[in-house]
Amino acid sequence: MGKKIFLLTNSFLFVFALFYLKQTKAITLNLSPDQIKEAIQYGKQNKSVDFVTFSGSWTVALGKGKGFATLFTPYHNIAYKAKKFEIEHRELSNRDILNALEIGNSLVFTVTVYGDVFNFAVFQTAKLCQKDLEIKPIYEFKPDIADASEFWPNPPSQMARMVFRFPVYDIDLNAPATLVVFDPEGDEGVSFPFDLTKMK
Repeated sequence: MGKKIFLLTNSFLFVFALFYLKQTKAITLNLSPDQIKEAIQYGKQNKSVDFVTFSGSWTVALGKGKGFATLFTPYHNIAYKAKKFEIEHRELSNRDILNALEIGNSLVFTVTVYGDVFNFAVFQTAKLCQKDLEIKPIYEFKPDIADASEFWPNPPSQMARMVFRFPVYDIDLNAPATLVVFDPEGDEGVSFPFDLTKMK
C-alpha cells in the first residue's frame, strides 16, 4: 500500500513538473504578476546592455548582410520598456505596463533585411510558417526608402527595418515557427527559424 502511494505521488509530481516546465519555457501572452516583476527586473539590470545583446534570447541572426529578426513577446516588451525607462530615470507606471502588454493576442517581429535598391522594402511581405500553416500578417510597417547598409556602395548596399504582427489563434506557442520575409514577385526570401518553446 505504501509503495502504491509512493508511486502515485511520484507520478503526480512528475506530471506536475512536466506541466510546470512546459509553461515556464514557452511564450506566455498573459503574464502573471511575478513574470511582470521578473521582466521589469531583467530590463533594469540590463539597462546598459546594447539592444542586440539585450534581445539575444528573442533574436534570430543570420549573419552580416543576411539579416536578423527579433520577436517582441509581452515579456520582452515589458523588459525593453523597463530598460528604456531606467535609462531615462523614469518610473514605470501601471499604465506603462498595461501599454506594453497591449500586443494582446499577436506576435510582433521586428526584422532587418538587406537589398540592392533603395525601395526594395516596399515590395517585401512576410509569412509565419508552422507545420502545414502559412499565416499572413495583420499589420506591416515597411519603409519607402531603405537606409544605406554597412556595405554601401557595395552589395547588399541597402538595409531596411520592418515590423510584422501576426494573430496567434492558429499558432502553437509550444512549437517552432519560421518567419519568412520575401518579395512575392521575386526570390524565395529570408527565413528566420524561431523556437517558441525556448522563449519567454
